[in-house]
Amino acid sequence: MGALGNASRGIHAQVTAMVAHYLSDSGLPVEPRPYKSTHGMKLSEALAVELDDDLGGDLRGLDDAYAIVSSRGDRYRLSTDLARARVGADVAGKRTAVVVQWRGGQPVSEAFAVLSLADLTRLLGGNPPAP
Repeated sequence: MGALGNASRGIHAQVTAMVAHYLSDSGLPVEPRPYKSTHGMKLSEALAVELDDDLGGDLRGLDDAYAIVSSRGDRYRLSTDLARARVGADVAGKRTAVVVQWRGGQPVSEAFAVLSLADLTRLLGGNPPAP
């Protein structure tokens, strides 16, 4: 699926690495998604690499959370991004879906972490009521 919100895969990879390093420096076993070059591959091979990479989200090592990073800067599409994270979490078998929204020009510690109220309830140890 490529870079979420940013046409430059390189910028997205750098922002994802900054977020992963911040979390790792905070004591969490997080690593950035490995980006593999698809240059020179057949289309079917390149799509297989993309699909395989997307199954783990942008931040690896989170036990039961699927996290994607939006490198969109200050143009937010939180509802769309959170829906995409929820689908990724469901496919990957993870209970919690999180979007980390990078805020261009701000320290990485000021990025937004967005999740649904149901996921926040689970994260805090509760059991959300059925819809």
